[in-house]
Amino acid sequence: MAADDGLRPMKSIPHDWDPHGEQTLADPQAELARLRAQCPVAGSQNWGGFYTLTKYDDVVQASKDFETFTATRQTVIPTSPRAGLPRLPLQKDPPEALRYRKGLNLFFKENRIRAIEAPLRALAEDLAQALRTSEAPEFGEGFAAPFTVGSLCILAGMDLSESEELGQLGHDYVAAVQRQDLSTAGGISRQIDGFALRLVEDRMANPRDPETDIVSGLMAHEPEGGPYSFEELAGMVRLMLIGGHVVPRNFLCSMAWHLAQDPDLQARLRQGAVDQRLLIEEMLRCYAPNQALVRVATHDTEMRGTAIPEGCPVALNFLSANRDADVFDDPMRFDETRSPNRHIAFGIGPHMCIGQSVAKLQARIALDTLAALPPFRLGEPVQWARWTEYGVTRLGLDFT
Repeated sequence: MAADDGLRPMKSIPHDWDPHGEQTLADPQAELARLRAQCPVAGSQNWGGFYTLTKYDDVVQASKDFETFTATRQTVIPTSPRAGLPRLPLQKDPPEALRYRKGLNLFFKENRIRAIEAPLRALAEDLAQALRTSEAPEFGEGFAAPFTVGSLCILAGMDLSESEELGQLGHDYVAAVQRQDLSTAGGISRQIDGFALRLVEDRMANPRDPETDIVSGLMAHEPEGGPYSFEELAGMVRLMLIGGHVVPRNFLCSMAWHLAQDPDLQARLRQGAVDQRLLIEEMLRCYAPNQALVRVATHDTEMRGTAIPEGCPVALNFLSANRDADVFDDPMRFDETRSPNRHIAFGIGPHMCIGQSVAKLQARIALDTLAALPPFRLGEPVQWARWTEYGVTRLGLDFT
């Protein structure tokens, strides 16, 4: 654990599982099922020690109880560099978080999402054409990565020419954090901060249409407590620069991976014989790309009889909660018609993902794109993300 995160090692925590252990990496879902059955509040000695909540009701309770489980001290594990710009509103609890969410929510209303659909579909078609003609089509780098980072640029009013640099920075940052190379991660984080700072500086000097440019729109917004400061604007941009494309990429790859192994579902999708809305919700339940977010206990507490000491990081495992048999019938079965579907892939409570409407639009466009491609099956390579992400990051497609 980083020396500057303000958290002490939790030496008394049992080692019920290893998120990067051989057993977990071989079959994450089987390992999470074991934890739900045997130790639903599971301890791990990795990264200084932490607990993981694996049951649906516990994850929901902790997500809503920000007075006991705060986001202000740590939100991921292994911890990412904390120096530099704040990640807003992720690193604030209510009521402070509402100051930022209310401003950002203006850009995720239905009319704004409809306005970006046409340019997103045009971008997807260009990328799909390149996939069709590629000698070695790979969906992660060939479609999902440029599509999600391009979507972010379109949504935020950034120039698409900036997307390549942003995409590479995001990829390298997450990889460095996951391998605990905090020195490298810190350097990349400073570069991402610089990207956000330059963007805000540019918009302050040359404001754009506040209806289509997020930074200009936030500058024009009048939140309670007065206008956003330069640092607040940059902090909101900083969060979007990573969360807005790295995690969605994994989800789109996971959808393609699932379809590559189900030719019948592919065929019905091409025939228009699938309810895409229900299909996407079930994909989200089964392939929640943000496996867990972390909170820190503000005082000694307990869950299901397990003592959680003050200052202990606690991972809210959405991926595991979405397979809880107490909530979902036959939870390990993929059911494209499942309804109702109470998954919490986007989290729940005061930190529920602001961008879920954009994520679902991206998923619809990706499904349409995949349906328009020739029938495909798995190719090489196939690479999976590691804790705390989940899903496929690289995916070769075979059109033969």
